[in-house]
Amino acid sequence: MSNNDKITIDSGSNNAKGSFCYRCGHEGELLDGLCNLCYSQLNPLFNIDDRITIEVCHMCGSYKRKLWCDPKSEDTYEIMDEIAYFAVKDNLKKSNKSIDVQIIPKEAKQLPGGKHSRVEIPVTIIAEGRLIGEKRDRTEEKEVIVYLTMVQCPRCSRCMSNYYEGTLQVRAMGRFLSEEERVELDDFVREEVVRRLKKDRMSFISKFIIQKEGLDYQMGSMGAIRNIASAIKTKYGGKSLETAKLVGVDKDTGKDQYRITVSIRIPQYAIGDVIAYNEAICVVTAISEDKTHLKVLDNSEKISLNWNEIEKNTYLVCKSSECQTATIISVSDDTIMAMDDNTYEVYEYNNDVKTEEGSKVKIFKNEELNRIIDLS
Repeated sequence: MSNNDKITIDSGSNNAKGSFCYRCGHEGELLDGLCNLCYSQLNPLFNIDDRITIEVCHMCGSYKRKLWCDPKSEDTYEIMDEIAYFAVKDNLKKSNKSIDVQIIPKEAKQLPGGKHSRVEIPVTIIAEGRLIGEKRDRTEEKEVIVYLTMVQCPRCSRCMSNYYEGTLQVRAMGRFLSEEERVELDDFVREEVVRRLKKDRMSFISKFIIQKEGLDYQMGSMGAIRNIASAIKTKYGGKSLETAKLVGVDKDTGKDQYRITVSIRIPQYAIGDVIAYNEAICVVTAISEDKTHLKVLDNSEKISLNWNEIEKNTYLVCKSSECQTATIISVSDDTIMAMDDNTYEVYEYNNDVKTEEGSKVKIFKNEELNRIIDLS
């Protein structure tokens, strides 16, 4: 037994009287032929080595249990405590499940050695409970040392070597991404990467490429590429296409290795844009994951089109930002009077939209139509 081990014995445990301990000769109450002290020395509440080693990545701070784990905290001292706690927990074997164990990490120490220096963390273990046959609880305490071996985890190693399993391409249908869309989509992708890294450590971006058409992300995880593309589609709508390319054969398994490319294209139009569909002039009223929703300006008919129909059978007439504006000057039960903010001409419209005097509305007019753009 280690000199650091401390045992507190309760003399109430026994199953025999008037006999001698076969180990030390003590006469009295015995358990399995042993006095309380000898029984506790030969049957501890837990077992663990005095020295424990755990691998820690010197780049990202992750540590290896059965799998590599990212620390839950960003504070250095809390990370050290977390690493020491799990190093002890994974190596500690309790004699039975009912034993309560406290694992108490202490202040870490840096050992000398230049580039090959190591960190050690003393840990106190306190256990309380009893084994089968014992009548009362006992307490055991032990000091162990956790040594941190600094290495480079597989994720950082692959990231540093520009490893990637595929490419996420972010585009728009029938046009290039605007600068505002580039910034917004890049922020969205990186937020999704941070969220995905908590579940998939290989969800890193190994290379970011700005193309004239949009944005490219080479990433370390096929699953992350597919999930982020799906998240973009859910939020912005659009369509995606996945292709795969054979890049080699795995030396260990003999299986073909592929890299995927997932291209996600957000919708060509925005809410409020005026477009033509089969010669009808419509306004885009909403965009969902799979469809674009339109309202025909001439008769207020509502239409929903999938992305293939949008690409094949529509074209842009006027962007929402380019539509003219008018000011409502009067509202009656049947009519709305509005003045064009550019020409100061006054127009009369049917009162079939929700508005009030003094408010601004967008209008669309050509040789055949003059309508208030209503998104409801």
